[in-house]
Amino acid sequence: MHLSFPVLVALVGLLLSLRREPLTSELVFSHLAWAFLFYAAPHFLWAAIAATVKPVAWAWHAGFGAASTALVLVGALSIWGPKDQSGLPYQWLAYWPLAGLMLVVVILSWFLAGRPRAETPNPSFKRTRLRRSA
Repeated sequence: MHLSFPVLVALVGLLLSLRREPLTSELVFSHLAWAFLFYAAPHFLWAAIAATVKPVAWAWHAGFGAASTALVLVGALSIWGPKDQSGLPYQWLAYWPLAGLMLVVVILSWFLAGRPRAETPNPSFKRTRLRRSA
């Protein structure tokens, strides 16, 4: 679910590129592989951080939300923001730093909340299997 934003942005970028260029395998690969990795890098970073520190559910979702919000903000800036005369998309240089800053805010919020950890099951709890009726 959380990686749907990077996938959608990569697909929109591919569709916008098809207005200027013919469809080639190189174009599809560059947009669906490299662009997806560029857009999803903050999400992958947060997944690694969350796997290490195991925050509670609200902080876990807030980290992915922060990375997605940074992606949407920079994407909106590239569409409706000021254009550079060279035509280069310089606003994308702000994506990773903005996402990193927003992830730091999430981590600080989690620390200020007392660093509650995700609940882990009690090790003495035994799972029982349901028996199939014949």
